[in-house]
Amino acid sequence: MTYENQDDQVIQVPLRDGSVAEMRPINPEDKGRLVEGLSHMSPQSRMARFGSGISALSASELRYLTDVNQVSHVAWGATIDDDPAGIGRYIVDGAADAEIAITVVDRFQRRGLGRAIFEALAASARASGIETFHFVIEPWNRPVLHMLPGIDFVDDDGNGMLTGRIAMADIPRGTMEAEFVELLDRSRQRMSGPV
Repeated sequence: MTYENQDDQVIQVPLRDGSVAEMRPINPEDKGRLVEGLSHMSPQSRMARFGSGISALSASELRYLTDVNQVSHVAWGATIDDDPAGIGRYIVDGAADAEIAITVVDRFQRRGLGRAIFEALAASARASGIETFHFVIEPWNRPVLHMLPGIDFVDDDGNGMLTGRIAMADIPRGTMEAEFVELLDRSRQRMSGPV
């Protein structure tokens, strides 16, 4: 499977600052991009995403993060000017519920990329019958809660984290929803091979 810069396999998403992100479903060939993206994240960003300031991922972690089935574990990646810029994923953990996580490399933050990745994940989830996203974040990472109104969150006294939940019905459809769903469907078809 190769996805590199093929027009029918990426979606170009304009961002607030005028830059353009290329987004597509993650595949096993993205291990190098994930390693590169991690190397450009600050310790605080790594802490927000992984719960520790890790500086490297093991081979099994890389496999877990890139060798996804795009059904019960859906992941989207974004590049800007061919540099790894962000990644988001959801993992289904109930009949219609999924845990979501989004990471944007520090220098690409505050451009609307996190929101674009969220919209790709929401479009994918909605098309797959997911009804609710939930998440767990560090208490100091409250700015992520401003991504969308309507997110309910609580302080989890047990582990000091914030937990949140948002119904898909409360997430407005993005302007590129159909394109995200179509590209994900093509990715799934490629993974399953000829019919």
